[in-house]
Amino acid sequence: MRRVVITGIGAVSPHGLTSGDLWKGLTEMRSAIAPLSAFDPVAFPSRIAGQVPAFKTMDYVPKSYRKATKIMARDIELAVLAADGAVRDAHLATRGVMETVGGKKPDESWFEVDSRRIGCNIGAGLICADLNELAAAMVPAKGDDGSLSLQKWGKSDDPTKPSGMDLLTPLWLLKYLPNMLACHVSIIHDTQGPSNTITCQQASAGLALAEACRTIQRGHADIALVGGCESMVHPMGLMRWTLLNRLTTQGNQHPELACRPMDQAASGTVIAEGGSVLIIEELQHALARGGKIYAEVAGLGASSSARGIAGPDPAGEAMAVAMQKSMMDAGTNPAEVQMVIPSGYAIVSHDRAEASAINHVFGSLRPQVVAIRGGIGDAGAGAQALDLAAAAMALHHQTVPGTVNCTDPIGGLHVPQQTHTAALQHVLVSTGSIAGQNSAVVLRRYA
Repeated sequence: MRRVVITGIGAVSPHGLTSGDLWKGLTEMRSAIAPLSAFDPVAFPSRIAGQVPAFKTMDYVPKSYRKATKIMARDIELAVLAADGAVRDAHLATRGVMETVGGKKPDESWFEVDSRRIGCNIGAGLICADLNELAAAMVPAKGDDGSLSLQKWGKSDDPTKPSGMDLLTPLWLLKYLPNMLACHVSIIHDTQGPSNTITCQQASAGLALAEACRTIQRGHADIALVGGCESMVHPMGLMRWTLLNRLTTQGNQHPELACRPMDQAASGTVIAEGGSVLIIEELQHALARGGKIYAEVAGLGASSSARGIAGPDPAGEAMAVAMQKSMMDAGTNPAEVQMVIPSGYAIVSHDRAEASAINHVFGSLRPQVVAIRGGIGDAGAGAQALDLAAAAMALHHQTVPGTVNCTDPIGGLHVPQQTHTAALQHVLVSTGSIAGQNSAVVLRRYA
């Protein structure tokens, strides 16, 4: 079977706009969770978030594509930034890169790609419409009784005034379709190979990775852009998570201490935004072009608890199944896994179920458990993508980041309190989405 390796990493997170920023924040054990500033959250019980630093999307797309940024929702912009970072890290001369440097490779170290052999699989979440934009369109559609009038939405009573629909751009819907993340990235970098969008909440990136790996293993592509991105930092995201009682309300005064993954004192998660795009590549293809290899994608597993949003199975049975499948696929066993990156949302019921799953799979072996949500929050479909980026960099640097805000681990887990070097051969990334989908990935050191 064709082997698949990771040769590029692009990450956009509350720690910064690059994978280097993410790694620096993780190894320095900093929290980037702060008071929410994207909008006024005064009416909400949780008023903190993990927010990505300011950026201009136009700086990350070719000049010929800048008009398209007008129909990019925040989630799409995050994916465009992460993909740009990934292809540049991998030194792939895609169309998006070459158009920014006069149509030529930046230098001879860059590999000019065959667009027909590149795929694109990106996980996406529920993209929220811009409420200010939508509210302005609702005003002329107000009925006589104060409710929304579909008739006035489609046709104004006064021919001199616009209807509600008239106030929205004809391409308005294209900002909010989940497949638009992969769509824009594919157009910018001219990836003509197999493409797809996975919408399984926090587990999306691992499932997208699995599909892209199988595509390469079947010989239908040599390279793929893979990952997931989402912004939950908007009023609807904050309201949805508030109504579901998933957010901590104890961290408004000290946001940096609020999110406590896998900790006895956990009181809920924190909304966030961000994500990552990885370049995965067939091993011989990567070696032939002299590509940098972060890690090998050794094993993939998936499962579903079928319990929905009511809450996870307390025993974590489905999560354990996904972990076991990934190790079986990798041809390895629990004794050969030195580090586990769990979801670690700091939601008590989910964390306890996840701890049960880890203990069931690993028993007395006690691998190092590193949860990264404590410093960045929950970025939805971007969550596992950031975990995968962290795992690949941990293997590459042979370094285990300490876990932020977990001083009293649940379930007897071995959670490192400090960043340290370690001999890492396998890292297991296990993610259970809030709705019950589970994805597990085993990354192996390539040396």
